[in-house]
Amino acid sequence: MRRGFKPKEEVLALLKDKYDEIVSKVYNGNYLDAVQNFDELAENKLRATLQLFYNKPRSRDQAWRTCKGSLYEYAVFKVLNQKLTEDPVLNRKFMAVMGDEALSSYKEQVAIKNWSEILPDADILIVEKSFVKAIISCKTSLRERLTETAFWKRELEKSPSTKHIKLVFVTTDKDDELRIDANRYILLHVIDCTFVTHPQKYKQLIEVYKEKYGNKQDFTRLISKVKSITDIKDFLYTL
Repeated sequence: MRRGFKPKEEVLALLKDKYDEIVSKVYNGNYLDAVQNFDELAENKLRATLQLFYNKPRSRDQAWRTCKGSLYEYAVFKVLNQKLTEDPVLNRKFMAVMGDEALSSYKEQVAIKNWSEILPDADILIVEKSFVKAIISCKTSLRERLTETAFWKRELEKSPSTKHIKLVFVTTDKDDELRIDANRYILLHVIDCTFVTHPQKYKQLIEVYKEKYGNKQDFTRLISKVKSITDIKDFLYTL
């Protein structure tokens, strides 16, 4: 659910079409392989598309930041959708939904009610028979967003109607921000599960965690909450 600056709808639609085309031609239709190379693909293959719509560099850069975030959500959604549809058991059990219009259909289940309805930062929902099982928040760059995600998890836990919903964070960890102690605490002690889509970033992160915290008594249990995106299918089976 993107907030703030909104790019032209046709821009994002074209970027999604071009992304699908690249996945089809370069990755043989495998969205999981493509998302593991998302940053390079987006910056080198797709960013120039905005020159067709924005003449001023400043407007183009601003639009790209929002478009890239929305495109990342789409890339993760396509991975989830492909994993669900290709597996007969998962396909019968779950569906993935994204987009403000689709998410609004489930707002009664995920909204925090206090004087009014407040919706958490939900980019994608995993739904089982009309019941929300997991909220997925996707970010290429963290900034303050991981703290926001942690806040929503704590708020969801307070209500009997939402405490069962898993909150999942998906990121490229582009700037190595998951190594920061405050973020590490949120990953291991607050959020239900975190997936890193860049394979090298994931490997490096786990190595850093092992070096700094590997001697902690509960390390093995907690580190299992930080996963490679290649483990997404196994996670879906645990819901």
